[in-house]
Amino acid sequence: MPGVRIAATAILFLAALANGHAAGRGSFDLAPLPARSPVNPALAELGRHLFFDPRLSGDWSRSCAPCHGPGRGFGDGEPLSRAYPGAEYFRNSPTLINVRHRLRLMWDGRLDGADLGTAVRDMVTEAHFMNADGRLVQERIRQVPEYRAMWEKAFGPGSEPYGPRLFSAVGEFLNTLESRNAPLDRYLRGDNSALGSRAKRGLDLFRGKAGCIRCHHGPLLSDGALHRTGVPENPEVLANPLRTIAMLRHYATSGMPNYMKARTDLGAYAITKDGRDRGRFLTPSLRELKHTAPYMHNGVFRTLAEVIEFYDRGGAAGSELKPLGLTATEKKALLTFLAALSGDRITVAEPEYLDFELRAEDRSAPVQASDPPESVAAAATGYPPLASLPPVLVPADNPQSAGKIELGRMLFFDGRLSGDGSTPCVSCHFPQLGWGEGGSLSRGYPGTKHWRNAQSVLNAAYYPKLFWDGAVGSLEAQAASAAEGAVAGNGDPAMMEMRLRLVPDYVERFRRVFGAEWPRITHAWQAIAAFERTLVSDPKRVPFDRHLNGDRSALGADELRGYALFTGKAGCIACHNGPLASDQRFHATGVPANDLFAGNPLHQITRRWQHYQKGVPEARYRENPQDMGHYYLTKNPADIGKFRTPSLRELKYTAPYMHNGVFATLAQVVDFYDRGGGGIPSKSPILKPLQLTREEKKDLVAFLESLSMDEPLLLPEPKLPGYAALKPDGIHEARTDAASRGH
Repeated sequence: MPGVRIAATAILFLAALANGHAAGRGSFDLAPLPARSPVNPALAELGRHLFFDPRLSGDWSRSCAPCHGPGRGFGDGEPLSRAYPGAEYFRNSPTLINVRHRLRLMWDGRLDGADLGTAVRDMVTEAHFMNADGRLVQERIRQVPEYRAMWEKAFGPGSEPYGPRLFSAVGEFLNTLESRNAPLDRYLRGDNSALGSRAKRGLDLFRGKAGCIRCHHGPLLSDGALHRTGVPENPEVLANPLRTIAMLRHYATSGMPNYMKARTDLGAYAITKDGRDRGRFLTPSLRELKHTAPYMHNGVFRTLAEVIEFYDRGGAAGSELKPLGLTATEKKALLTFLAALSGDRITVAEPEYLDFELRAEDRSAPVQASDPPESVAAAATGYPPLASLPPVLVPADNPQSAGKIELGRMLFFDGRLSGDGSTPCVSCHFPQLGWGEGGSLSRGYPGTKHWRNAQSVLNAAYYPKLFWDGAVGSLEAQAASAAEGAVAGNGDPAMMEMRLRLVPDYVERFRRVFGAEWPRITHAWQAIAAFERTLVSDPKRVPFDRHLNGDRSALGADELRGYALFTGKAGCIACHNGPLASDQRFHATGVPANDLFAGNPLHQITRRWQHYQKGVPEARYRENPQDMGHYYLTKNPADIGKFRTPSLRELKYTAPYMHNGVFATLAQVVDFYDRGGGGIPSKSPILKPLQLTREEKKDLVAFLESLSMDEPLLLPEPKLPGYAALKPDGIHEARTDAASRGH
């Protein structure tokens, strides 16, 4: 029952807070770890493989292991975690040993330790950890035959990889990571020789004069509560803009007020918004200390001796601690005892990488439906003539300005508006390739392959519906969808916004253009859209437009013959009409499949992912090789296989063609339509065999090329501004090292 589960989680968290607010009450002692409860060996083995598999990250660059490595006590051995490419974390990576015994997880206690599967999911999908779309991860795992076999062994015959169970498998592997043969456990179970005399003196200090037992008790040596000890800030958090970005993003997504003014790690306060929790962090377990340096939430202490010195001083400013007055001998005894809390190093073999398979495509006829009656009606009516493009319509809520256009140009080229900083808009829309990509199917975000051809953004300002299936209705929405899409930019909105805020030049430009104190991601999309509205064909540079405007020498004889074919025998005008040479409607033409889907596992994964995340019925989504087009938006079977009519402008520079890039040349496109399109039941009735001669086809291609400018539209790449650190008492300070470059 979800409501009961949420309530129970809330009670646990509040209890931990209450314990933190009432630290020092009660009588506590130590206890050995309880006997290991059984795990499901098949499920744990599946989880072991997944734990080491980089396909659980967005760009396929890292697994769970780099931040929780067996050779580093299942932490990463660094003061502050490295995090996802394009980001750096602002806290230490805690060990996963004994995680099954924790009531709360994360340094601020925000996750429920009783639900490891959900905690794993959060780590996989969190922007500064693994930044993956859980549905895409699921489809990747389905592409590996060994995983499917392990899945059936763990969950039963006929079962298939499914997101929540995938994360629970990793959780089951984590359940196997428990302390083994720790001297303290042997001592507490009656082996008096397990601790030497100095360690026993340290135990007495731990229970008595040092007072460690008040917060570090029970089998885990942690009260599971939150405390303020005054641990000094790690200066690297503010000195490195990438770490500041991660911290402020965390505050923003936690709903913390006035987060842009924060210059310190506020701990549990970001979660509870209770002023008493400023600087409070979850009490760490003291088990396995020997293997898990450095220490504290921000890794500022590299040795246990430094930790003891800190507590002996009573912590630092704002601490709930008091000075201990330990002698040098007592400190050594306490240090010896702490070493006895670590057992044998846990070793886990990294499994052999399991590769994808190529899966046989379902070649059965896809489910189709005939065009709706209005398409038939359209075929019998007249069409708007071709014409020069009118001025671009500008939305009232996003007026153009020179400053906004220039800001948008910079953002269009800036990789910080993507998941790992590697995939700006321009990476799929190159000016020198007609503001498209040049490949038949887009490369997509690292670790993925897109399922469609990357359309040119030239003249996109004239489309009321964008993308091949018409999924969005504005350039602003298109920019956001592309930057955030898992197989496009894979960017997290809050992370991208925070990156912009750590660039002083952007802060000033956004302030001038939008009047806001800090950059907002919605304003970034508006700026990019404003820039894209300037990427339009210049009629003075387009031969056909010059012809329409009275220059009778603009078109040659072959182009004029092609124009006559276009509006007559070939019938192209039926769908390619008006100033954009597009009716902006959706048609099924039976474009043949791209063989890349049969030969590349990553394309197969993306195709299933697209079906799954767009809500295609279960019976169809698993193996159906067809891009369902406009159906994804409408869920109307009549729209299966329909795609928006592309503009014919700038064709000379935007090869290859069609939604899947299957035709490399305009001659191939003309041949396809001369045959009457593809042989599918749902094909538009507008399409019929044309019986064009070889010369007529050449003339038609010549005319189509006259719809492009004489030279491609090229713009210089802007110089991008760098990061700068936030000042403790102001906005920014100069930053000149590698971090300032933002890449």
